[in-house]
Amino acid sequence: MAYDPLFEKLTCVIFDSYMECVMKINKLMVAGPTEIEDIVRQAGSNLMVYNRTPEFSQFLIEIEENLKAFFKTKNDVFILSSSGTGAMEAAVVNLLSPGDEVVIVSGGTFGYRWYEIANSYNVKCLIIDMPQGDTVAPELIRDRITSNTKAVFVTANETSIGVLTDLEAIGNYVKDTNAILVVDAVSSLGADKLETDEWFCDVVITASQKALAIPPGLSFITVSEKAWKLIYKSKLPKYYFDLKRYKEDILRGQTPFTPAISLLYQLDIRLKKILETGLDVILKQQSEKAAHLCKGLKALGLDVIGRTPSSGVIGILFPPQIDAFSIVETLRHEFSIEITPSPGADKHRIARIGLFGNITFIDIDILLESLKKILIRHISVRP
Repeated sequence: MAYDPLFEKLTCVIFDSYMECVMKINKLMVAGPTEIEDIVRQAGSNLMVYNRTPEFSQFLIEIEENLKAFFKTKNDVFILSSSGTGAMEAAVVNLLSPGDEVVIVSGGTFGYRWYEIANSYNVKCLIIDMPQGDTVAPELIRDRITSNTKAVFVTANETSIGVLTDLEAIGNYVKDTNAILVVDAVSSLGADKLETDEWFCDVVITASQKALAIPPGLSFITVSEKAWKLIYKSKLPKYYFDLKRYKEDILRGQTPFTPAISLLYQLDIRLKKILETGLDVILKQQSEKAAHLCKGLKALGLDVIGRTPSSGVIGILFPPQIDAFSIVETLRHEFSIEITPSPGADKHRIARIGLFGNITFIDIDILLESLKKILIRHISVRP
């Protein structure tokens, strides 16, 4: 039987319809993965190609240039086939040696992850623990940095509660020390303003499943000249995440190991769309959606966590008499909306709403109306 593209297309449509029937598809308003545009989703099914060709190298070089614009940096941006935590580990093992001293700001689960990674490599960690919802002041970092401090690790947006860090103020202080500033911007870059070079952020990482709004599986890391001085001295073990390998290969438009080719197709489309629209325009739209959501939550009597909430993830603190985890479950099963509890012990008090990807004002209004119905029900059954 001859190949018939129309038959294949019809088969795909039938299969998609079948999957929707057997698998309930919920609206993703979580902290990642995200709602993905159809054109991006379809790009993931493009025909496979061989990645060691001049044509693929040119393709990667163009992506690299667009990533620099997205990161707002003149430095290289390296593509890793891993989750964001992989890029965090890459930062630690490439910058440090056993016994090195670092300062880590922990305002929640993901800030603490810097400690978990660094500590596992026998790095000496001085932790600044922030109360829930607070952002660290540069003065606190100043008091911890010594002449031996190699790096300061911070989280641009503490994803577990949705609170921003003042990176500009911190960067302007750390730049005058011997330490470098390392930023986990996994849930912030592309949703909140972040000027990598202007704010003196030496190492910045992000991942594919947040504001870039493609499936999970890619992470990205950019490194300043100041940080490269540490990399060339690093003694921690590394192989797959050895950035010196990536630096050698990026000059010829390649990666040391086989990349996630299908995700690169999707990344290419998303970066082009972001840059054509204008990153500043997208950030403004993101901020407006976040403000609309926060206003609606407050109208329902719910507290938004922190004085500086992110535009990508909004944390809600529920009253003690309301089980946040129960709200999350009810939204999922009765209203087909996915939001997420906070990790760990706070899951019964805090829920998080993600605004990444293809989320509209209409989606936000539907969520708010659904929350209203659930809260009324909770009030009506209260003794």
